[in-house]
Amino acid sequence: MVDIFQEVEEDLKRERSEELWRKYGKYVIGVAAAIVLGVAGREGWKTYEQTTSIENGTRLANAVELAQDSATDEDAALAALDAIIADGNADFIALGHFQKAAVYLRADAKPSAINELEAIAGNSDIDQVYRDLAVVQIAMNSASEANAQELITRLEPIAVPENAWYYSAREMIALLHIAGGEVEAAKPLLTEIADDNSAPAGMRARASEILKAVGA
Repeated sequence: MVDIFQEVEEDLKRERSEELWRKYGKYVIGVAAAIVLGVAGREGWKTYEQTTSIENGTRLANAVELAQDSATDEDAALAALDAIIADGNADFIALGHFQKAAVYLRADAKPSAINELEAIAGNSDIDQVYRDLAVVQIAMNSASEANAQELITRLEPIAVPENAWYYSAREMIALLHIAGGEVEAAKPLLTEIADDNSAPAGMRARASEILKAVGA
């Protein structure tokens, strides 16, 4: 009888974790898409201003505009970005892949988006800040109970204070613990975020809300 109660308790925990992931995971994924567009746009403009290749800078600006225009044919946007990736330097290549990922995410083609992000994460010629962002994005858009631990392992080197994506990585690790059914492991991370005055206000509020939901 005790074993049956234990099995029921584990099932309830699993259902609770899945419900939490359904409720909050999509919100974080939405933030992820905004991060991609914001960072790619800002860094792309900086690159445009700093590069000596005016032609490539203009092409990138035009390709980004196409990718972000909801009225643009998807194939045309992807083709323009492919041209940037084929001819550009490492920064242009990263931004091209980020924008392609954003196009695919808007089309709900997540596997294709993940492939674009993996192309950034696995390219040693690309600046580490882009590669780390790609890993965070991969986690945000592919998390499941099955791959939660694998993604946590990839995020742990990013979840350090000196990294630009420190808070995003830590929040994602907490959510991955929830996705994997390890709510107790998520609580300390969420508490740290909620209590950290240096963390983004929205992230702190979200951490506090999730903590209340899990009964912390």
